[in-house]
Amino acid sequence: MFTDLAQIRAAVKDRLRPELPTKWRIENTVDTSLKALVPVLYLEFTNVATTLNGEPLGRGQVSASFNVIITDPKTDTAKAEDDVDEHLIHILNVLDSFDDIYWDAAEKRRLPEGQLAWVITAFALAQTPTD
Repeated sequence: MFTDLAQIRAAVKDRLRPELPTKWRIENTVDTSLKALVPVLYLEFTNVATTLNGEPLGRGQVSASFNVIITDPKTDTAKAEDDVDEHLIHILNVLDSFDDIYWDAAEKRRLPEGQLAWVITAFALAQTPTD
């Protein structure tokens, strides 16, 4: 469990970075998606809830939901399709290696800049520090 909800974005990013190929970039939000020459991984935090799978969490605990979005720089579908699928498999293996980050589903999309991307719905349990 992550110890501080306010720091979870940085903590997830720090946890993922050493598990990714060195040429990949990590960005905080897909709203500023870039045309890049390398795969880009975006972290998009979307929700905080006091329940997990319909069950309440304990006081001071929340489930922080986020999208892990992996793109390939190619915009030609025929060239990008296999590469972005390989990126997905790499990311799923990384997520599965953690005991406090979980994923639920993945959906393939095309970003406005033309890149194919896999959007992986993930979540992590975090504590909400008391004042």
